[in-house]
Formats: sequence, structure tokens, C-alpha cells
Amino acid sequence: MFQHVTVYHRNESNFKITCNLHSTCGVLYKTYAGYKSHVYRQHLLELHATENNRNNLDTIPAVGQQEESMNLLDGSDLTIGDSNDPLDFTNDNLESILLQDNYETEYYDSVSSFSSTTSDEKPLGSMMDIRRSYVLFILKLREEFLLPKNVTSIISSYIITLIQNIEMFLEKKGIDYSPESDYSASSSSRKEKKKVIELDQLKQILDDIRDAIESVTKNEYQFIKHCEKYFAYSSPEEIVVSSLGEVSEHGYFIPIEKTLLSMLSYQPLVVQILENIQQQQTITKHDDDLMFSIRDGYHGSRLDHDSLLLQLYLDDIGLTNPIGSKRDQHKMSMVYFSLEDIPDQLRSKVDFIQLVAVCESKILKDKIKAKRFFQPIIDNLNQLQLHGLLINGIHHKFSFSTVVADNLASHFVGGFRSCFNSGNFCRRCYVTYAEKNSPIPLSQIKIRTIFDHDDLVQEIINDPNESPLMGVIDQSPLHDLIGFHPIVSLPGDCMHDFLEGICPIVVMSLLKQASSRRLITYVRIQERMEIFKYGYFDTNNRPPPIQVKHLQNDRIVATASQKLCIFKLFPIIFHDIIHHLPSFIVYKVLREILDLVLSYPFRKQWLPVLGDLCESLHQKMLIHFPDKIVPKFHFAREYERITHDYGPPSKQWCFRYEACHAYFKKITMRTNNFKNTPKMLATRHCLKQCFKFANLSRLKTFDYVVGIKKTRSTFFNMSMKKLLLDHFGPIDLEEDLNQCNRLVHENIEYCRSAVYIINVKPFNEQPVFAQIIFIIKMDEKWWLLADILDTISYDEELFAWEIMSIDRYSILDPCQLKYYYKGLDIYQVNNSSFVSFTTRITSY
Repeated sequence: MFQHVTVYHRNESNFKITCNLHSTCGVLYKTYAGYKSHVYRQHLLELHATENNRNNLDTIPAVGQQEESMNLLDGSDLTIGDSNDPLDFTNDNLESILLQDNYETEYYDSVSSFSSTTSDEKPLGSMMDIRRSYVLFILKLREEFLLPKNVTSIISSYIITLIQNIEMFLEKKGIDYSPESDYSASSSSRKEKKKVIELDQLKQILDDIRDAIESVTKNEYQFIKHCEKYFAYSSPEEIVVSSLGEVSEHGYFIPIEKTLLSMLSYQPLVVQILENIQQQQTITKHDDDLMFSIRDGYHGSRLDHDSLLLQLYLDDIGLTNPIGSKRDQHKMSMVYFSLEDIPDQLRSKVDFIQLVAVCESKILKDKIKAKRFFQPIIDNLNQLQLHGLLINGIHHKFSFSTVVADNLASHFVGGFRSCFNSGNFCRRCYVTYAEKNSPIPLSQIKIRTIFDHDDLVQEIINDPNESPLMGVIDQSPLHDLIGFHPIVSLPGDCMHDFLEGICPIVVMSLLKQASSRRLITYVRIQERMEIFKYGYFDTNNRPPPIQVKHLQNDRIVATASQKLCIFKLFPIIFHDIIHHLPSFIVYKVLREILDLVLSYPFRKQWLPVLGDLCESLHQKMLIHFPDKIVPKFHFAREYERITHDYGPPSKQWCFRYEACHAYFKKITMRTNNFKNTPKMLATRHCLKQCFKFANLSRLKTFDYVVGIKKTRSTFFNMSMKKLLLDHFGPIDLEEDLNQCNRLVHENIEYCRSAVYIINVKPFNEQPVFAQIIFIIKMDEKWWLLADILDTISYDEELFAWEIMSIDRYSILDPCQLKYYYKGLDIYQVNNSSFVSFTTRITSY
């Protein structure tokens, strides 16, 4: 039953099932993820027993059936990104995946399960037996261990490659051999030379290969030694933070220069980074109103424009169940870094975010231990800024730019109070908690300066009893870092301030007001969220429905990306009630702010507009929801100043950094290693670096395709055929062209029927939209056959562009996109088509 539900019903929009795996259960679930988690929590024994019974009843299939199964496997689609596999759990929530991993570890020994010497199989006597055994092996990986299809494909590919290498090696070891002939002239003139090898030598070669493979995975020590030999693995350095006579406490540090040496040794990556810097500087030279990074902000003037910028990130993560009894026993403080100048196509990949140091969070609560923990990081960064690195004959210079973090971590790093419900809670001005609801203009609130802050710190050093003083409690633990100061190095984080702070509050307040005005009930809100059909791209960030209990508790349970999806589509989902909400003006103002905050690049001429909108949001909240104003509404008022000082806020947010946490949580849960967790995490990250840096060549441009097949002339209408012949010349539409459903080109996904922004009209900066009709391939290059859409207008209520097809076709190069890389979904409202996105586009 569970397998049937998994294969056939998991993606149904109206999923609903009552668990009947046990007579005393009967729990109703409305999402597949919740049902699966329940099964693995409560019914492991029943599930395992059912699988065993099914295996015992299986019979050996006929030869013809075996051949058919092999053909099905050989013909399966192994392209990356295929989400049609019903057992591919890459889109499931992390908790359910971890529960599966625990289940597998408890009931199975992965080594003995695949050992031919301990299995009950009969000896393999024919090629058919080998095929059967291998199909069984793949089935075990896919159905019992639930490995994704792309993982089993990688395993198969490597085994095939290994066999090919063995064949080439044996051929080199072979000797020339001429068989004896029948002493006839004709046969002697046709002697054939063959390569032969003695059986003993062949056995020795295979034994050597087996021993080599076995030695790699014999134990962790041998594996590490092999990584050191072949991939320049380097163990993380230990930081002793405890004093003599105290219980030993350690942190672990991965030197930044070693990571940079490995990363920047790949010359094509260096070329891309330098070209990205040069391109942005060229554009801003011709149009100095544009801002691409902190280099174009006020604080960018203190940076060396010839240096690569290093950005730090600090956050705490909980490695155990946050609602369990051990939720605070294994909390870690993580420090990451990234290069700010990584091109946009690569910047979203977590592979370019590197771990710097890790320790238990309780260590940083001690001022002396925190200073000991950060000192190697400070020394390492100062050394890089003073001397740079010589890599492949090129001298690279580096500059520290900013520390990005949530408000709690930023206040810790800056030496400010970590309390936001009293006193001076802002690190950029002297506003107090009592004044957060005051209509005082932001311009009348005194701003913190470097000199004022240094004076406050000095007073606290002279008399520690005065702490806290105007929100300052101590000197920053990064005080000795060149280029760092708490006033200029801690920008705002729009992810925590808006996506996880203000936006959910406004959405929840609007829904509750709609209910209080009898426009819609809590139950109808939940039903509407459940039945709403999200587009292809929004499905990746599809939020869980807002349930009645969430409305009662006044809290949206979702990730930051899911909350952004809810906020973006709120006017579309509830388009019939927003006109009747007097407080919808709050959403309008906040949406315009968010569109500006998430704009990239950002224009300096938008700064006064952003400032006025931020002040207007504060005033509207005082009118409509004064009891919902939290400190993050004050932080939002400062985004004109933040953008002026640091450039586009999206370059300083924590969105991609927090995605790295999932890797460490998953590793911890899978290994169940809590003896020296910081060392284990740092070691595993170093091993991951070895693999990633060894495969940097994959950054070269190549394409992933899904659903590739030949085209047919009947696919195209007369206008399309004329366009194709005009563009490609005289070609056979059925023989010369291929098509696919999805294409990933330079880390950008193109999907049929999706809408993309291909240009911006310079006179009014109106986006030009195109819908992909076909993705076609001609002479090893992919092209987009698109319908250039007519933009009717911008709907100020739905915050979406109304579009319409007029059958105006064009052939586009995927490399043409530069304004907005993500595909857009089409939504129907009152028989009209709309696309919505959260950014303001500008031509350059």
C-alpha cells in the first residue's frame, strides 16, 4: 500500500489518506510528506514485514521477462534534473529524509548486503545470471535504500568505466602471439598476431585491482591518506579555547588561504571572476547611477578595487530535533566565507560558500574563549589582506568587505546588546524600544558613528560596570581584523528583516482582518491555499497551506523562500477579497519596498523613493496594525541608508549561506556522531572540498537536457517553419533538428511554456516577455523558439504584468538573458494571463 501511494499518488494536489498500516492507527494526512514521516516513525516494523513477505513470494522471472527488464533499464532517461521518478526524494523535506536514513542504518548493513560471498545467491555461471544479479543490485539501491535515480546512474557509469580501464590495462600487459599453422603456404601467408596473457598474470592483476579498491575503504584512516595523496586533502586545524586546568574545549579552523589556493588554482574560474569585475566596472563607468556591489556603495570607497572581496557569515545551527528533549545539546556556531566577485550564474551555488571555523555555541558565550576562537581567523584574514596569494604566477590581492548575519549574530559580533525588546536595540542608530511606535521621522533619530562607538567602548573598558551603554556591551571579538568596524561592517539582512520578519506579519494580519470582516473564514483560507495550483517554477518553493491553527497562533510555518512565494502570490490567490480590505495599502507599500530591495542592479536615483516608501510603511502600520510593529519594522526604515552604504541588499543577505546548514545537519544525523561534532563537521567539509575542487572543470559550459527527441514538421505552424528556414537556411525539420522539454544552460533552467524577460524598453523600462514554445538543437547548439508576448499593462492590485500572445515568433540564443535569469509562471485571473516577480528591472 505504501509503495503504491508513493508511486501513483504522491504528487496529487488534493492528496488525502487515512493510514491503515495498523488497526489502531487511522490518522488522516493531507500531505504526502507528513504521511511518509508518520510511516517511518510509527510503522517501520509493519512496512519491513510487508516487504519481506513480498520478497518471499517473488518468483524467478522468465528469460524473456528478464531481457525486457534490462531493456527498460537501458532505455531509462538518465539526464540530470528528471523529476518524474516517483521514488526520487530530492524534493522531500529534510526531516523525512533523515528519518529514512536512520531506518536504513538500523536495519541494514550496507557492506554485508552487497557482499557476494555472504549472500544466498547461487554462483554466477552465465551472463544472464550476472545481469540478473546486477538488476537486483540496482533494485536494492532504488527501492530498499531509496537512492535517487541519478545516484544509481553514477554508480553504473563508474563500474562501466572501471571495466573499460581494466580492459585497456590488460591489453597493455598482453604479448604478441602467432598461432601455429598447418604448414601450408596459404595459411602461413595469413598468420594472425593476437594479444594473449597468462591466466596467473590475469588473476594477479585482478587481485591487485581488488586490493587497491579494498584499501581505499578499509578504514577512515586509509581513506584520509588516499585523499591526502591524490587530492591534497588537509585536516582542519584545532583551536584550543579552554584554559589550563579547565575541561578541554576546542574549535576547528580551515585556513582561508588553503581554500583559496585550491579554488583559484583552476584558471578558468579566475578568468570568470576577473571578467565579472571588469564588466561591472565598465558598466558603472558609463552609467554611474548603477550599483552592482559594495564597490558602488558609500563604504566601497575604503576598498581596493583591484582586490577580491571576502565576505564572512556567522550563524548558529541546531543539529538535533528542535522540538526534542536534546534540542540545545548540540548547537554549533558556524563561520563561512565567500568571494563576493563570483559571477551571478555561479554565486547561487552553495559549492562556492566555504566553511572557515566551527565550535560549540556555548564557547562563544565566554568572552575570553570567543576571542581565542576568532583569533586564528583574524590572523589569517589580515595575512591575506597584507600579502595576498601567488597562484599560478598571478598575484591576487584580497580585501575584507562585510560580515553578514541575522540580527542576533550581528549584534554579538559587533559587541551590541542581544536583546530587542528593551533599551537601544538598533546597531545603526540610538532609537529605543519605547520609540519604535513613535511617528518620529527617521531623519530625527541620531545615527551611530565610528567615533561615538569607539568612545562608548572605551568607557566600558575603563569601567565594565557601565555595560550596557547605549546598546553597547563590549568590544567586538573581531576588533583586530583589518577593515572591520561594527558601525560599517554589519549590513542589514533583507532575508531575516523582510522575508522572515515583516512579510509574514503583514500577510497574517491581512488574512485575519479579512476573516474579522466576514470576507472569508479560516477554513476557506486553508482550502484556498490547498487547492491553489502553483506554476512549475513556484512549485519548488511551494509553501505549506496556511492552516486554521496557524491563523489562531498568528504564525506562518514555512521557510524563507516559501514565505516569499506566499507574499508574492498573495494578491493572486486572494484576488477577490483584496479590494475590500482597507489595510491592503500596507501590502502595496511593502511590496514596492521589497521590489526595490531585491533589485539587482540598483539605481541610486531610487534611493529617495525607497526612503519615502519605508517611512510610509511605518505610518501605515501605525494606522492599521500598531500592535504588530516589531523592531524589524524599524530596521526596514533604514534600508535607504543601508543600500546607499553597501549597494544592492541582495548581495548582503543570508539566503544562500543558510542553505549550507542542511548539509551539516544531514551529515550529523546520518553519522549519529556526537563525540566530537565540530571536528567531524570540519573534516567532512574538507573532504567535500577535495571532491568539489577536483571537479571545477565542470564549470565549463555544457548543457543538461530532459526529454530530448526528434522534431516533426507537424509540430510547427507556417510562421514557425518560415522563421526556422530563414534562420537556419534550407534544412530538414525532421532530420536536422532535435528538441527537449527542459534545458539547463550555464546554471539557468529553460522550460517549455515558461516566460522569460528578454529585454527592457529603455524609455519606460517595461520588461519584454517571451514564452518558450520549443527548445531546439541545431549543429550541437541549443536555441529557443519563443513567442514574443504583448505586454498589456501592469496591474497595481495584483502586482503582476498582464500579457497576451500575438503569435510573434523569434529564435533566441540562451546567452541573451541578462536582466532576470529565472523563469516565470503564468497565472490566470478573470480570464487574463499574468506573470509576477519581486524585483525592479532597469536597462543598462
